[in-house]
Amino acid sequence: MVVDLIFETPSPRKPLEVVNQWQEKYPIEIHDFNPVNINDFYLAHKKEHVDGVIDLSIKNGMDTNDQEVVDSLYWTTGSMLAASYYALEYGLAVSPTSGFHHAGYDYSWGFCTFNGLMVTAKKLLKEKGLKKVGILDFDYHRGDGSEDIMEKLNLSEQVVHLTGNTNYTRKKDKFFEDLSGLLDKLKDVDIILYQAGADQHEKDPLGGFLNDEQLRIRDRIVFSFANRNNIPIVWNLAGGYQEENHHGIRSIQKVLNIHNATMEECIKLYLEQ
Repeated sequence: MVVDLIFETPSPRKPLEVVNQWQEKYPIEIHDFNPVNINDFYLAHKKEHVDGVIDLSIKNGMDTNDQEVVDSLYWTTGSMLAASYYALEYGLAVSPTSGFHHAGYDYSWGFCTFNGLMVTAKKLLKEKGLKKVGILDFDYHRGDGSEDIMEKLNLSEQVVHLTGNTNYTRKKDKFFEDLSGLLDKLKDVDIILYQAGADQHEKDPLGGFLNDEQLRIRDRIVFSFANRNNIPIVWNLAGGYQEENHHGIRSIQKVLNIHNATMEECIKLYLEQ
């Protein structure tokens, strides 16, 4: 069962692990930020659903009633929002977060409780005066929660949402053939929120169809498009369930390697040129 496989993976701890590795390997800066508040969640979700999750009467996206999970929600979406604000000013930022795109207007599932992508989009449209936000969702799995929120809140004119990579299973050439045209749909957005999914990898147990080098090429094309068109971009972590067991210790280093490669392609384009 897919849910059981995800639940058993150590992947949820990857933000801490990947940031630790980034600090050792790359010339990055880590900035403080503020959490969002409950009113921000109301921008993208039904109030009754938000309140129920917060007061633990409704299960979160992990299918639990866990106060620790609830406490983290303000900070994960806060990170995505703060990174977006930074990208608007400087052109680029990274939010080491995941767990957003399956959360719909009035439901949570798939280890996504509140949709930080859509909360961020709504905040940017409301407070920064943006006309159009682009969401490029290259998690292997469809961003069904984001689509649900867009439909419920009539956001199709303000948010360009590109997702649905399961169509390319065993068709990697087709993915790259379509990529240029797909990105062209983002040419008139004010910012791109890019989910650089690790579960597009061909060896991911819940994906995928690209190898290590092809994932690098994917990221290089995306960053080059944003840079060439002077579109601010903020990227985050998504998907990724490969793991190994070394002497009883479970490792997700293969997933971290994919996110490290995304960082390397980002640095090559934005810092080394």
